[in-house]
Amino acid sequence: MAKLGKSGFNKMLGADVTLLSQDPLLGIITLKTDTGPIELAMNRIIAERVMAEFVEFLQHGEGDDAPTFAVERSQ
Repeated sequence: MAKLGKSGFNKMLGADVTLLSQDPLLGIITLKTDTGPIELAMNRIIAERVMAEFVEFLQHGEGDDAPTFAVERSQ
């Protein structure tokens, strides 16, 4: 779990992705925050890892925050 810094956490307000290349798959994800944008370069491997983390996070939701999607897992 992340530790709270002196200035606190940035609040994420949105995100955009800019495609740089299709082969190899490369892009820039821009996280819009309350303190300004944060730009991060990513490739396919990182994008898949981040997506898996978001899916895991969303699966913890309950009630009105329950996931509105189904995940198919290969065996």
